[in-house]
Amino acid sequence: MSMPETALNTSMPAPHPRSRSLWREVMHKTALWMQALASSPYYRYGEIGNLLYTFGKSILEGAVLYTMFSMAQTEFKVAAILGVLTKYFYPGITFISNVKVSAFVDCLERFADLRLQVRRLIGAMALVGGGQALGAILLLLCYPPLFNTLFGSMAGGRYVLIVLYLLHHICDGSAQVAEGRIWFKLIEIKLRHGRLSRISENFWGIHAMSQNIQLIAGLVLLWGTTLTTGLFQDCLGHAVMWGIVLSGTLLTALSKFSLPLAWQLTLRHRMQEEE
Repeated sequence: MSMPETALNTSMPAPHPRSRSLWREVMHKTALWMQALASSPYYRYGEIGNLLYTFGKSILEGAVLYTMFSMAQTEFKVAAILGVLTKYFYPGITFISNVKVSAFVDCLERFADLRLQVRRLIGAMALVGGGQALGAILLLLCYPPLFNTLFGSMAGGRYVLIVLYLLHHICDGSAQVAEGRIWFKLIEIKLRHGRLSRISENFWGIHAMSQNIQLIAGLVLLWGTTLTTGLFQDCLGHAVMWGIVLSGTLLTALSKFSLPLAWQLTLRHRMQEEE
């Protein structure tokens, strides 16, 4: 072999090892996600809240949306209005929420003390929990048996339904946007820039797997609850349906308080420690 060929061969990078199959990659990222849950109490309690919210919101929407839009279409003739107004309002909700929460995070980053940033972020999570709890209650009020009991005899019942559903989107939608930014900033501090090297090196994979797990769980519960609701369409006041609706409301309303509550009870005393 000539000298130029030898130099060329020695300068070429070694071939990459064969990449994992999709299934092995999913299992690997899932194991890292579970390791992050076990290693970081901040991440653990926050993810518990995220999962509970996914479970509760999917159950609540599966039971309420189908029945509410059926009522809006047949009794009040405002189903199309609800859909159109929601489509046009949501970008505005997202725009305003993005501006406000981005300003909040930018303000936090001016402080060099990470403990102060964490404390402010957890306080903001409590406000997010309040917004999502209010959104869950507003959606519950749109459930036909409850709505007809409270507002069915009113002359302007159709307008009440529109207002309730829009207020639900304003409260829950803005809280979701804010929660996404706040939670990401918190786990960036605790996972990405923390001392757990094995976790910080795989931050993006762990974050993506968390979102995937929530996505799949949400879809399964949403479709399962919708199918169950279809079976009870003619008897929405049945105890089974009330159990589904109230459990979904309760999980949604309480979910995002898991991290602020854990911080008040235990984590606040560990702020001096690095995980």
